[in-house]
Amino acid sequence: MLLRSISNENRLVTEMTKLRCIHCGNAVDETTKDHVFPTSWYPDTTPDDTQRWTAPSCGTCNNILGSMEKKVFSRLILCVDPQKPEAAGLYAKLKRSLGVGVVDLSKEEVAHRQRQKLGLIAAITPHSPASSGSILPGLGSHPGFRDEDLPQIRIPGDLLLQVYEKIVRGCEYVLASRIIEEPYGIQIYFVHERNFPEDLTQGLKSPAAEDVHVGPGFKVVRAIAHDDPCTVAYEITLWGSAYFLAIIMNRSDEALSAN
Repeated sequence: MLLRSISNENRLVTEMTKLRCIHCGNAVDETTKDHVFPTSWYPDTTPDDTQRWTAPSCGTCNNILGSMEKKVFSRLILCVDPQKPEAAGLYAKLKRSLGVGVVDLSKEEVAHRQRQKLGLIAAITPHSPASSGSILPGLGSHPGFRDEDLPQIRIPGDLLLQVYEKIVRGCEYVLASRIIEEPYGIQIYFVHERNFPEDLTQGLKSPAAEDVHVGPGFKVVRAIAHDDPCTVAYEITLWGSAYFLAIIMNRSDEALSAN
């Protein structure tokens, strides 16, 4: 019922909004469909009738963010339990993207995928106790393994932030028919659930919060602030594992409070 309501609301978005990129905000004559959660991120357990969220994007933003998504995916998915139904088939997708077991590729494509594979391998290092403070929420330890026996992989923070912000912009477009614009902006937080602020926890768990599953792979919780309907909190979970918080907030209010 909720997804049907979302679909109906999206049809009511103004023509002006439809012809604007949700990422750069620029008007465009034509838009490409940007998948809020990239197509390759959907597990094999995703039902055929799942509504795969899309939002308007200019070709430039779509291409740039698409390249970032591939790099982030290759690193995130290596940290997810492959036995989880929420991640079914994703390791096989990663291997194909690196050229493993793929035939009939051009020499250029073979070389390109080989470079990707070597770059991924170079990012994997032995476990270091010093890095325990930078483990992403929902990732890290795996049942049946000692932490010191598990390798670790570095995920470039700038890429991760840009991809997560991109997902939030898409979610807000789908759920609220809104393009995030100044003075509002997105702040991403990597906070483990045990350390969530109490007021934020209450808001995300309140009956008024929207709790939507986009197939088995993604869970989106959206809560609106009582004093400003344009201030919104998100908790987004990927593959039943990695999760992050995002706040859409008034940047001018943030600047005033800092002063």
